[in-house]
Order: sequence, then C-alpha cells, then structure tokens
Amino acid sequence: MHWRYCQGSNLLRIGVKMGSKVSLAIIGRNEIVREGLSRILVDQGFDIVATSVDADALRDMAIGRLALDLIIIDAPSKAEGHAACRSLRTDFPTARIVLLGEDFSVQTTSETMSVGADGYLAKHISCEPLARSLQLVASGEKVVPSQTVLAMIAADWSRPSGGMSSLTMPSDVRLSERERGVLRCLTRGDANKQISRELDITEATVKVHVKAIMRKLGVLNRTQAAILAVTRGLVESPVVQSVTRSAAQAARAC
Repeated sequence: MHWRYCQGSNLLRIGVKMGSKVSLAIIGRNEIVREGLSRILVDQGFDIVATSVDADALRDMAIGRLALDLIIIDAPSKAEGHAACRSLRTDFPTARIVLLGEDFSVQTTSETMSVGADGYLAKHISCEPLARSLQLVASGEKVVPSQTVLAMIAADWSRPSGGMSSLTMPSDVRLSERERGVLRCLTRGDANKQISRELDITEATVKVHVKAIMRKLGVLNRTQAAILAVTRGLVESPVVQSVTRSAAQAARAC
C-alpha cells in the first residue's frame, strides 16, 4: 500500500517498501522523466518509494523515514551530480547511489566513483540493461559504462607492452549494415541473446555475423572487435532508445 505526500513540487511521492523488492528513490529536475522512469522501473520489479527534484528535498523528507536500497540521480550537469552524490553519501550511508551521465571518459567516470557513486550509467542506456545494472549495484557490485571499460582496455593495449599494438586491422574493411549493427552491440558488451532480440534476428544468425566481423577485422575474439570498433571509429555511438525519452513516453502514456 502506497500513500502520497506533497510539499510544493519538491517531493512527488513517498511510499512504503513492500516485500523484498529493491527500494529506490529517483532524483531529477524533469517531472515527466521522473514519473516515466518510475513506471519503467516498477515494470522491471523495483519498488519506487520516493521521487524528488534534488538531494536536499529527498533528505528533508525521507531521512529517518525511508530505508533506501538505491538512489538514482539524473542531474543536468556533472558538477551538480557530483555534489548530490557527496550529500547523499553522508545522509544515506547505507544506500547505493547511481548517477546517470553523458560523459563516458575514463576521467569523468573515475571522478564520479570517487565522490561516492556506486554506479555510473549512460543516460542513453536502454531499459532492460538499466534494470540489470541497477540490480547489480543493489547486490554490491560497481557498474560503469561499457564504453569506459573499452577505453581503458584500449589505452592499456595501445602501450608498447600491450596487446593492441600487435593487432593490424586490414585497410579495406567493408562491413555490411547488419554487421555494423552487430558490432555496435558488441561495443556495449551485449550477449548474443540480447543482440538477437534488439536486431530481430536469430541467435544463429548473430553468431554468423560475429564470426564474419572477426574475420574481416582480423581479430581473435569479441573483445578485440569491440576495442577496434571504438578506437578506429568503425561504428557511430551506440544507437539505443534513450532512457529519458522512454521515461517521457511512459509518463505520457498514462
């Protein structure tokens, strides 16, 4: 059973944690995105106990009253997001904190984790990977964008003693549109089943495309293919439905 508490527009909803679901609070300036994201995560099995425009509002109304497992922050800027992380880490020491962002650089990711975040996720992440990532964070794992991990690996491999220097990509690589779609999924770390579902092809077909990609790129595995894709600009940024766009659509559908 949930109940509502309103104070201006600062805190939109407070509820009571039910069962063993992960209890979650959402912080963000955009009301439509907050409401839509709430609906998406409820559908994914989370218990949304509070939504708020900023960290101060959540602290004022929820501290001492709600047991939060997770707090998601959708801040308009890196500085504001980091400030919210620091504040929430003090106010809710047992809660896991996830920040949504758009800068996947190793430096920004490192800074984000150092200010108290347990997870740093891309705002353009699709809904199911978002839910899986939040479950991982709730279970005690640290989660960062796959683009960041690939950049770190690529930087390490690019050193003289690394492994990338031994890889020579053919100069006349020609990938079909479907192969580029599969390769884009590989850069996100998607498994064959996920790729199959997203591209609406069978897993067997995915395997055929992956083998063809590896052969054309002259690499030995999926990781090397993903790293080459990122470092050599073989595919554009991953094209997935924006979580904020999905949230807005979910809110308007009610």
